[in-house]
Amino acid sequence: MKTIKFMVIVSVVFITVLATINEVTKARIERNFEIEQARSMLYAFNIFPEGYSEEQMASTNMTADIPWKEGEVLKALEARLAKVTVPIPASLQEELKGTFLEGQASVEVYEGKDEQGKVSAYGLSLYGKGLWGTIEGFGVLSADLKTMIGIDFTKQVETPGLGARIIEKEYKYFFRNLNLSGFSEVNAGQKPVVMVKDKEQTNVENSTNSVEAITGATQTSQGVLNMINDNLALYLKILQAYKEQG
Repeated sequence: MKTIKFMVIVSVVFITVLATINEVTKARIERNFEIEQARSMLYAFNIFPEGYSEEQMASTNMTADIPWKEGEVLKALEARLAKVTVPIPASLQEELKGTFLEGQASVEVYEGKDEQGKVSAYGLSLYGKGLWGTIEGFGVLSADLKTMIGIDFTKQVETPGLGARIIEKEYKYFFRNLNLSGFSEVNAGQKPVVMVKDKEQTNVENSTNSVEAITGATQTSQGVLNMINDNLALYLKILQAYKEQG
């Protein structure tokens, strides 16, 4: 009987300890996730720590390499961005069938504002498929909806050293100042954003509607391209209607 009581007491102690550890680590995990998301969103909005710029990043650097201090990154997110709920016009519901927005009446969008408090950009969640699984990202469009400010990838399971290079600065930099005018033009058989093997200049230097593919990772590159074309085709119509409503 004493042995049974002892085992019960030990079990209760272990369960209590494990429950306590779980609660402590759960809070830490949730905070780490918030920080990671904040880093990605700020990167896509082209916002960096004071005294630091993207030019200081090596080509293989990732968002996690940006020297944000833990307390500053969440403060920067709160100070520079505002989450708003944007309604989806009823006239677009038919186009949403079969997409990640099917059945939704609204979408959450992050507005970036300039020093005068005027909206300067819109941040959007992106969803697509890579070679091995889902790719999730965060893209930012200029307030006039004519160019992309930036992009970051928040979830991917692509091949290390190949498709997984989408999270490196060298690849993401081609989305800076990407020309989006093709979404408002009618070009039969022509996608608004295209992929090329080599680009002599970045879109920051000379804005075009093309991004460079990752060598040896064509399917991942194509997956990202499809994600951009499919997602933005819907988002741009939703945002345009939102802007027109004032």
